[in-house]
Amino acid sequence: MPPKKKENEGKGLSKLNAIIFLIMIIVVWLGIFVFLIKLDVGGFGSSVMYPLFKDVPVIKEILPEVDDKEEINGYPYKSLADAIKRIKELELEVQELTEEADKYKETIADLQSEVDRLKIFEEDQASFNKIKQQFYDEVVFGDDAIDYENYKVFYESIEPERAEELYKQVLQKYFFDERYRELADVYSTMKPKKAAAALYEMTGDLEKVVAILNNMDTKDRANILNALSDVDAVFCGKLTVMLAPTN
Repeated sequence: MPPKKKENEGKGLSKLNAIIFLIMIIVVWLGIFVFLIKLDVGGFGSSVMYPLFKDVPVIKEILPEVDDKEEINGYPYKSLADAIKRIKELELEVQELTEEADKYKETIADLQSEVDRLKIFEEDQASFNKIKQQFYDEVVFGDDAIDYENYKVFYESIEPERAEELYKQVLQKYFFDERYRELADVYSTMKPKKAAAALYEMTGDLEKVVAILNNMDTKDRANILNALSDVDAVFCGKLTVMLAPTN
């Protein structure tokens, strides 16, 4: 036999042996797979394969034996479509729970905002009490205050309700002026352009802007008004009219 022919026959046998070996490997793995299904290792055969292939000829022969009661208790779905349907239902429930959680987050954020707002009122109340005590110390009982007897005689000469009303008005005016003096000090320490930009945002509260400017010294007020005129000359003009003394 010629060498070339022997070489071709050798290659053919090698390919055939490789194919046979591959088929044997596939058969072995299929056998192992069938064996695992039949023995129901890990419940794979009864819980996954049985519900899907119990009515398929030939394949159903390799499935483990499962009675109807065990099938119902172990796997609640009759088909893959039922399982997919249930998955979609669960996804919808998860989405609803997520949306509800987001609503709770918004509620918590709103409550936190309310707490922060109430803290401001609490701080204002503390500041008011401090200023009220300062009013007592400086205006009523201070070294430069008028004689205490004058207050006593005055308040005894008017009706109690009117005295209480006047007292509240005095405190409110004192508190009002003190707060604006503090704000004026804050704006005076800022650069004129930044102070002007901040006050310009208060276009809806011109009276408050005027009250702040009125509590500044002339130089600081002039610098801020000059910066405001660069931002909005009309706005600056309105403030100037309101700042001007009335006859």
